Amino acid sequence: MLISAWLNVSTDPVVGTDQKGETFWSRIHRYCVEFCTDMTRGVVACKKRWYKINKAVAQFAGCYDQASRNIRSGSNADDIKELAYKLYSTNYGQKFTFERHWNMLRLEQKWRSQLPTQSGGSKRTKVSATGAYSSSSNPETPLADELGVDSPVRPQGSKKSKRRGKGKAQMSEDFSERKSSVVKKLSLMEDIKNVREKELMEREKEREEEKEHRAKMMAIKEKEIQIQAAMKEQELQTQRYIKEMEIKAKEREMDMQILNADTSTMSEKRRALHEIACEKIMAKWFT
Repeated sequence: MLISAWLNVSTDPVVGTDQKGETFWSRIHRYCVEFCTDMTRGVVACKKRWYKINKAVAQFAGCYDQASRNIRSGSNADDIKELAYKLYSTNYGQKFTFERHWNMLRLEQKWRSQLPTQSGGSKRTKVSATGAYSSSSNPETPLADELGVDSPVRPQGSKKSKRRGKGKAQMSEDFSERKSSVVKKLSLMEDIKNVREKELMEREKEREEEKEHRAKMMAIKEKEIQIQAAMKEQELQTQRYIKEMEIKAKEREMDMQILNADTSTMSEKRRALHEIACEKIMAKWFT
């Protein structure tokens, strides 16, 4: 986006090349913000970033120029580029990492000025302090066919551009309106998406809470069943104990009747049997 902004602003024939640095970079920043909604760099950051790219691309252009002059018969553009990479690494001690930017800028006059021309020489196009183009009275034509590069297209004249200025302004306004409409629609869609996601999260939370509630209720019910079973077992044990105690009490009562029986009217044989029974009862209850 920064490269596109720089090229758009610096080659604008309506404004021309006599732009102050502050105005020039402000226009570049506005262009970036307009066409890149997530732009985070400020004017100063854009300027520093451009100078870094410009320096590296200019250095690589020189290496590419040198490689093209040392080209062997049968070599192609890829061979030239490979040699240029080697020259850059040797000359500057680091790998060239701006190939995408170089591909965007290589067809522009500033970076084409070092290429071989039909007259055998080379000619640089002057550049203003802001980095914008200045005019050249006698540009030469690079040997584009040798390097597999398209020839540059001459910019429109200032008068022609101004005549079309109103039309461009209207197109820009229409584009801005359409862009604003799209942004609003996207924002609305994002809001709807967020609301739906929130509703889904709330429903999921309710389902989880309902699931936890059911689990707790089931645990309570199981506990109640266990308690009821324990109470029933305890009740049965109590009933068995009471029944056993009633049986023992009745048995004791009968034994006590035997012990307290009147022996005065008993025969000797019956009295002897009574004494044996009394001894057993005494041993049973009192030992």
